[in-house]
Amino acid sequence: MLYPDRVKQNIALLKSTIGDVSRLRPHVKTNKSREASHLLLEAGIQKFKCATIAEAEMLAMIGAPDVLLAYQPNEAKMHRLLALMKAYPDTLFSCLVDNLPTARKLSELAVAAGLVVPVYIDLNVGMNRTGIAPGGAVLTLYTELNELAGVKPMGLHAYDGHLRNSDLTIRTAECDSAFWPVQLLRETLTARGFAKPIIVIGGAQPSRFMLNGRMWNAALARLFTGIKAIR
Repeated sequence: MLYPDRVKQNIALLKSTIGDVSRLRPHVKTNKSREASHLLLEAGIQKFKCATIAEAEMLAMIGAPDVLLAYQPNEAKMHRLLALMKAYPDTLFSCLVDNLPTARKLSELAVAAGLVVPVYIDLNVGMNRTGIAPGGAVLTLYTELNELAGVKPMGLHAYDGHLRNSDLTIRTAECDSAFWPVQLLRETLTARGFAKPIIVIGGAQPSRFMLNGRMWNAALARLFTGIKAIR
């Protein structure tokens, strides 16, 4: 069930917390809905994250211009992602990688399909679920990705979902601490001659209630007043 007025109110509140709507990339795993996602599009939000190929296709079907599959695909899902890229050429699809063997397989399949897949390196900033720790291995992988045909390194991705302290001062400090090594990686890569990497990460200023890059997380929303969950 969708309550459009409430969804629009939440979207307006989200937009009011950030100066540039192009910085927003809500995750549709929360709403899993064409209708809710279309309301985001109508509000001027152009970039999205998703957890599954089905969600990626749903976004493409409603005309989303930019869709990031926020997981590293296995070979079966690589085939499906490449098929989506061919079926919906007006949508810019991308995905995550965190190791060279997976990137090589994606490169091989993309070259065979005549495509180039934009990729982001998935960083582990403390969630300990996916990704690699910020450091020298990331710099090496970024260089290796740049040398592979069929893939194009776009930037860095991190999810700070482990930072859930209801004290905004503490949470701000924790967010800043998690973000610092990501920022350092971007500066180092830029200094080495790469185009400035795009960073996809949760908001570091709790007053914005970005809630780690997702549209209102229900568990966190209960900790704060004035926030309605989008489901």
